[in-house]
Amino acid sequence: MTIKVYLSTAGRPLDPKEAMISVFDRGFLYGDSVYETLRTAGGYFVEMRRHLVRLRRSAAGIGLEIPYSDPAIAAATRATCDATENADCYVRIVVSRGTGELGLDPRYAGVPLFVVIAKDLGLAPTALYERGLSARIVDIRKISRRSLDPTLKTGNYLNSIQALRQATEGAAEDAIMLSIDGAVAEGATSNVFMVKDGALLTPSLKTGLLSGITRALICELALADGRAVSEVTIWPDELRAADEVFLTSSVRGPIAVTTLDGAPVGDGLVGPITRRFSELYRAYLEAVARGEHE
Repeated sequence: MTIKVYLSTAGRPLDPKEAMISVFDRGFLYGDSVYETLRTAGGYFVEMRRHLVRLRRSAAGIGLEIPYSDPAIAAATRATCDATENADCYVRIVVSRGTGELGLDPRYAGVPLFVVIAKDLGLAPTALYERGLSARIVDIRKISRRSLDPTLKTGNYLNSIQALRQATEGAAEDAIMLSIDGAVAEGATSNVFMVKDGALLTPSLKTGLLSGITRALICELALADGRAVSEVTIWPDELRAADEVFLTSSVRGPIAVTTLDGAPVGDGLVGPITRRFSELYRAYLEAVARGEHE
């Protein structure tokens, strides 16, 4: 597996051992950064445009002005992926506020640092998609909008790290987090969908969750397939009583939750609607790999 790292301070892809940043970088010190995670399919970026739109929205939300154009970011990301020589890549794009004097005041920051990390895609084993995940609804809540807007994708990720830590300590493989009001919000690194009596539901963005790129894509694929998606408030007991539950993220795509809080979801197997969306998403990736969507 080859990993390459692009640093704006170097202006080219580097080997990991060469990719060094200052310990005074505010992303390192304070999580004062924004980022996006995406993948390639057949060497083509999957939804790069949407990821860049969200990157800029997140940056604007924390008052970070990105001095790099979208074409420059895309070109650096392409060069970094190409340098790995991997068939397909997992990609992380990061922009930190930069380095400067110690202190919280963002006026201490210098030039924002732009980073791309590209490595082999490394998808989860097929068997995991066939059996589904075990998940736990954790006690760690999403941060209130009045504290840190949960719709922004920032480097301040300790909330989700603690949620996943609690889930894995409870012998689950993934975490599902609630809003500050106790409604189902999202997974530690994913969005949540559920099926009940044939209806496809997902938590409303008003709940306070990240507007996932794959979440939006699944909603579009559903409509094209003749199935409406309802964005609603979902309470924990409603999720536990679902016929099917699945999570979505940019790298994993849709993946079923077949065990929730130690009990089977539905019959404990990957359900037919989840399988249908896995097929639709796979077909979409195949179209991307043919160069039809970039």
